[in-house]
Amino acid sequence: MSSCAASGSKRRLFKDAGRVCPVDYHIPADSFSGAPQRSCEVLYVAGGLYGNPFAFDAIKKMVAAETGETLAVFNGDMHWFDKTADNFAALERAVADAGARFVPLVGNVEAELRRQVDVGVGCGCAYPDCTSDESVSRSNRIHKMLSIAIDEHPELKELLVDRPAVMTVSVAGRKVGISHGDEKLIGGWDCSRESLQDVLRQDELDRFMEANDLDVFTTTHTCAPAALTLARGAFVNNGAAGLPNFRGERFGLAVRIAPAPHPDALFGCERDGLWVQAVPVRYDHDAYLAWFDELWDECSPAAISYRDRIVNGPDDRLADSLPGGFSPCETARREAAARRAEQGAPARATKRDVRLALARKLYFEDVLDNDAWRTTEDAPRTIQVNITARCNLACAHCHVESNPSRTEAMSRPVLEAVLKVARDRGMQTIDITGGSPEMHPDIEWFLEQAASTVERVMVRSNLVILADPAYARMMDVYERLGVEIVASLPNVFEAQADAQRGGSAFDETLSIMRKLNERGYGIDGVHVLDVAFNPQEPVLPPDQDKLEEMYRRRLGGLGIAFDRLFAMANNPIGRYGASLIEANAFDAYLDTLIDSFNPAACEGMMCRHQLSVGWDGRVYDCDFNQALGIVAHDARGEATIFDYAADPERPLKRAIAFGNHCYACTAGSGSSCGGTLVQRS
Repeated sequence: MSSCAASGSKRRLFKDAGRVCPVDYHIPADSFSGAPQRSCEVLYVAGGLYGNPFAFDAIKKMVAAETGETLAVFNGDMHWFDKTADNFAALERAVADAGARFVPLVGNVEAELRRQVDVGVGCGCAYPDCTSDESVSRSNRIHKMLSIAIDEHPELKELLVDRPAVMTVSVAGRKVGISHGDEKLIGGWDCSRESLQDVLRQDELDRFMEANDLDVFTTTHTCAPAALTLARGAFVNNGAAGLPNFRGERFGLAVRIAPAPHPDALFGCERDGLWVQAVPVRYDHDAYLAWFDELWDECSPAAISYRDRIVNGPDDRLADSLPGGFSPCETARREAAARRAEQGAPARATKRDVRLALARKLYFEDVLDNDAWRTTEDAPRTIQVNITARCNLACAHCHVESNPSRTEAMSRPVLEAVLKVARDRGMQTIDITGGSPEMHPDIEWFLEQAASTVERVMVRSNLVILADPAYARMMDVYERLGVEIVASLPNVFEAQADAQRGGSAFDETLSIMRKLNERGYGIDGVHVLDVAFNPQEPVLPPDQDKLEEMYRRRLGGLGIAFDRLFAMANNPIGRYGASLIEANAFDAYLDTLIDSFNPAACEGMMCRHQLSVGWDGRVYDCDFNQALGIVAHDARGEATIFDYAADPERPLKRAIAFGNHCYACTAGSGSSCGGTLVQRS
């Protein structure tokens, strides 16, 4: 019942108890199909009550305050800290007395408590490897103490025997699916916040909802709320009703689904007239803490694992729960404003903060065990030019921090020097990036010259810029010159893509892709339209081939074609690095990159095969070094594009300037401007 956000060491000892799901946790594939089992006007879903009687009383009052026909479903782990038979029985009695509109489902806690024979899976939480052995051991101990109490009262165990694992409900004519873990397992983790960071998992979940005609799907189990919208509908992990879910808060969460919004909602979304919202379960916190302390002394497993969360909340922020489609409601904004007024506005991370955070880790150069990787090729095949920092967007993952107010742009002399170097050195490709290259005043002239200089010209475009009438003509230019386009499309789901890029970027991007398709791009084998993917969350990209297959299926269903997909890892620098520091997630992400270092990716690092030129003519090993201001040096010292243009004999081979941001290019399958560097087995 604990998220990886509270992880410790990797698994060392526990192989089964608390780590695995038994066979009978399997949820049959047809469990959510067919007509809904119940109907109502307002639905509350509350999971992770964890024995908190005060939270139950609060939910009961919330239900009583509704005017329409209301149903409350407890989606598992109703029990946990109520370790005595009396407390257990009292909560069961309270739910039964509340009547038929209060429906408990089975979670892993109840699934293990109702067994006649212990099968050796401990608490049944099926904790992932990122959860420490110590946490798993304590959870198993909590379960054991509760189990011993219930075993002495067969009548209590009997209450759990026929408790269902899943339920479907019709709310205002919309079908809602409810389970504890995920759609496959009672104790499954595929609806955890971490799993939902994977766009391939988002795709799988969306297809499940489509196949079962679900408009909303809600789970719990992980104790960490998460909510997003997909093509089919809305998904919510409703977190814990009986524990705080965010730092500094002292209330639980429940999901409310209804045709009208709730005035006290924390976050939510509206889909075709149906509101899906997380509402605070405002129980008597002081009374609950006293109740907890009476049952669990300070050395008990429950106190060690959970008391700090009860008092202070976990380290999670509300924003961590909302990758796209859901937004904070007035209650959340008001309470956040009150905290800011009391504590002051949090400090914004600076470039210096990012550099320092990078420097604290194992030096990248120390893991390179092949000297050949430390230098560039004799004759780079590609010259990449960061033609301008100005951009119509300000994407969350942007490492160069482009935005509409930036003014930096390559001068005509710099552009001419780039062309001369490309021609003199026999380069094959000019790769144009930004910012938004289309916003450079000399872009048409430069493309004309580039097309007559090298065999391959590429432009990295957000495509949204081409929806602006002032720049729409560039599609004619691209088509006429045969310019390859690499289009940024960081997600195939609208809400997540727009959360990353802002505004209505997703719809505008698809509109331009259709127009490019009409011109032959992505279709005729001559006009190349590639797609670039960046993860929204601090995770490695999925397998590029699987991702391309999914993108092709999703976009093809919308009548859009493309040539290839490039999966790129986000580099923890610039705007993205600063956002990680502010979210207290920088170290965890960089550790992920370091732990995933793959020597096989080093041979193909793009710094070894290209020359990168900044807007002012300085030369860099790559676009990331440019963003950090790490200028390239050859045997004669710091180099500019003018130096190489003036002296065609000056060697381009040089020692590469590495830094710890380089782990982003060499983690997992590797990452470059051309996608992954090695194939996954």
